[in-house]
Amino acid sequence: MSRPTIIGLTGNIATGKSAVMRLAAERGALTIDADRVVHELLDGDPAIQAAVAEAFGPEVRRADGRIDRAVLGGLVFGDAERLRQLEALLHPAVRAEIGRRVAAAGDRVVMIEAIKLLEGPLAAACDAIWVTACAPATQMARLRVCRGMDEAAALARVAAQAPQEEKIARANVVIRTDGLLREMEAQFEAAWQKIMS
Repeated sequence: MSRPTIIGLTGNIATGKSAVMRLAAERGALTIDADRVVHELLDGDPAIQAAVAEAFGPEVRRADGRIDRAVLGGLVFGDAERLRQLEALLHPAVRAEIGRRVAAAGDRVVMIEAIKLLEGPLAAACDAIWVTACAPATQMARLRVCRGMDEAAALARVAAQAPQEEKIARANVVIRTDGLLREMEAQFEAAWQKIMS
């Protein structure tokens, strides 16, 4: 079987990546969420668990060995150096696991969602880069309504990410998600048909 077409999907928090992933899955793509792979490694990979506990202290580990993501998040979010340390520890393992899943895929299209897709070497493996984007006010509203964040927490999460414009500048496809769901779906469908033709 020939290698699948690989779409890298990124975009800042609350810009609609999950909706785009769902549409791709409905059309038969294998969808891989890099954040979910991180969670699986923290929950089930003893070597990763040991390395994280060694780097961040035994308090990040639950009694069953799994990493307590809330405790770990409290240590790294808001501390750029510790976040870089965690990413340096996790990202190679995440890339390796994604590579295994892509190699085993029998699907014609694989979509990989990664918030930091463009900041690392994973982007080079992609045939196309898709970026979701919306107005900052839309992001803030989604974070407050859908995720229950207060305004200060939502602002901090938005501010912690690279500007949307940097991602848009590197995109092959930009899907705007400010409007109605059917408008986003129409943009998706147009881009999907190009991939499938």
